Amino acid sequence: MRRRITRTLLAAAAAGVTAGTLGLTAVGAADAAVSHTASGNIGPTMATTSTAGYEASGRDFRYISSTITVPDTSFLTRLYPQEYVQLSNGSLGGGDQYIRAGIESCVVAESYGYTCTPGSWVSFVEAFDNSLNGPYFSHYSELSGVNQGDGVNFSIYYDEQGNELHFVITPPSTSGPTQYYKTQAYGAIFQYADAVDDFTNSTGVPIPLPPFIHAFRINQFLQGAITTEHGLKGSFVGPWTTTPVIATSNGLVPPSGTTRVSPNPLWSDGLSANGAVRPWDAFGVWAR
Repeated sequence: MRRRITRTLLAAAAAGVTAGTLGLTAVGAADAAVSHTASGNIGPTMATTSTAGYEASGRDFRYISSTITVPDTSFLTRLYPQEYVQLSNGSLGGGDQYIRAGIESCVVAESYGYTCTPGSWVSFVEAFDNSLNGPYFSHYSELSGVNQGDGVNFSIYYDEQGNELHFVITPPSTSGPTQYYKTQAYGAIFQYADAVDDFTNSTGVPIPLPPFIHAFRINQFLQGAITTEHGLKGSFVGPWTTTPVIATSNGLVPPSGTTRVSPNPLWSDGLSANGAVRPWDAFGVWAR
């Protein structure tokens, strides 16, 4: 859900682990085959008209990281969604501050003034503070050399004492070196951490979901890792509430609404993130 103003092209900051060379085809097979139920505090499903994934809440957060895969189908290269990880002070970025990093199509990036190759995918980072009429910080980079299913690792760290935001983007080795960016922070307390696919336009208004004739997987979030303000670590599950988020025909939970896009149950990919291998660190997002 991007906000209502034109974003400025500035430079940003972070660091992570590439998964484009970690056998994502094999990992992806697990997504279709494994149907684990995560242990921990799993909240009731939240329905929207435009967003699908998982949201952590109930703590203050300072770090989130995930390897996000390039969408599995080429027809989305001229469409939404944006796929990203995010820290914010409102549910699903609905507060007055958020920081996010992820993947979007060239078409979306071009709507904000970035020049890219038609049909390509672009990594982005941005930070929004409503009091500054933001986003006040953003950066784009075309993901040349990536293929469908390749993974790009994104991490966001809020250095509260240094009052800085740090971003790291680690693409596959075929798509260039790791990128590091940083910018100042504005003292937000980030009570929500998200890993989602987002079908909203540049004004934050939900766009009509494209017609899905057959169910298919849009992408995956792997190596999920979250850290609270006081240093408690987890995957997408931890000492907080984890809420599944689905997009439905009318924003109501089924059976009142029809599911259009939703995440798989969380599963474990066996890959290290934020210093450890943890269960329930992966999921796929599916068009239904």
